[in-house]
Amino acid sequence: MERRPGIAYRRPEGDPSRFVIEASGETRLNAPERPDGGWLDCVAGEDRDRLREALETGPVDVVYRVDAGGEPQWVHERGRTTEDGDVVGYLFLADDRVERRRRLERQRERLEEFASVVSHDLRNPLSVAVGNVELADELDGEASSERLDRALDALDRMDDLIGDLLTLAREGQTVQSTEPTDLQSVVESAWGTVGEPADAALVVDGALPTVPCDADRLRQALENLFRNAIEHGASEGDCSGAAGTGGESGSGDRVASGTSAPRAGSDADAAPTDPDDDAVCVRVGRTEDGFYVADDGPGIDPDQREAVFEPGHTTAPDGTGFGLAIVERIAEAHDWTVSVTEGREGGARFEFVVGESIGAAEASERDSDPNSTPVRGGGKP
Repeated sequence: MERRPGIAYRRPEGDPSRFVIEASGETRLNAPERPDGGWLDCVAGEDRDRLREALETGPVDVVYRVDAGGEPQWVHERGRTTEDGDVVGYLFLADDRVERRRRLERQRERLEEFASVVSHDLRNPLSVAVGNVELADELDGEASSERLDRALDALDRMDDLIGDLLTLAREGQTVQSTEPTDLQSVVESAWGTVGEPADAALVVDGALPTVPCDADRLRQALENLFRNAIEHGASEGDCSGAAGTGGESGSGDRVASGTSAPRAGSDADAAPTDPDDDAVCVRVGRTEDGFYVADDGPGIDPDQREAVFEPGHTTAPDGTGFGLAIVERIAEAHDWTVSVTEGREGGARFEFVVGESIGAAEASERDSDPNSTPVRGGGKP
């Protein structure tokens, strides 16, 4: 095994959650010892599966990020399995060459996604537009206008695809800085931007947490989720039975817990509507380690729940298939995870795991505001 400054370690029984330091020779590497478990909590969410796979297949030669209370560090772990089943090896800071290789791999993956869209998804509406323009040149009157309208529809489709494709590229970038942010303010901003139809309501289930985030990028993720819920429609349920625990009515146009936001085009000072009157209901609430966005629509089949985050995957005839991929990229850029399951009303429920950083963000916000109070509540509906 290559000898260089770093940390000699042992993983009892090859357990990826356990990490015992045998000897330390790298002062810049701040690796926390976790002999009884918890090491994976320090590993970036999107890197955990890669570490598990490396430990299962062996010999271990894997690069991933570790957060030990400061800025995430790229580390390189190399090891082997002993006769008694332990994994022993060396952990050291990843050099610039290894980090550069990982960045290039991610860029190559995104280029492959773009090539797929350009060669297939954009070619189809382009062919439709060209064909209808050629036919319109041969026709007169309403028949010609109808063909031109079809061509415009195809061009609009291309514009949507190009816009989402560019967004997907940008949102794959790492978040440079985050600040403790009141999640409810971001939720309200996103809901106001979406331009909800008449039969739609936003319900806040309890007090929302403070999260460390880039507010603009989180807002875009929420806009995509809200738009996805509205476009897929609602079931025969309603927005009744909001939890309403732990929340208080705010001032101005803040959404009170258990009520829905004013509809688009209504007076900004109007009182929130009764959620029971709305066909499409979108709920946002707190979880133990993050927050969720749920709706009362038709939901997502269990065998499709992983595929929905793949670029280009869509069940809507006019969907681009990039909305949920953008959501996942924004979550990953924050070192969060997002998953989809079934909500209590049968619709889709997207859960964001932010982790212990929620408590740190709320503590930071309280320190900066001596009149603030701790945020509590928000059980899983």
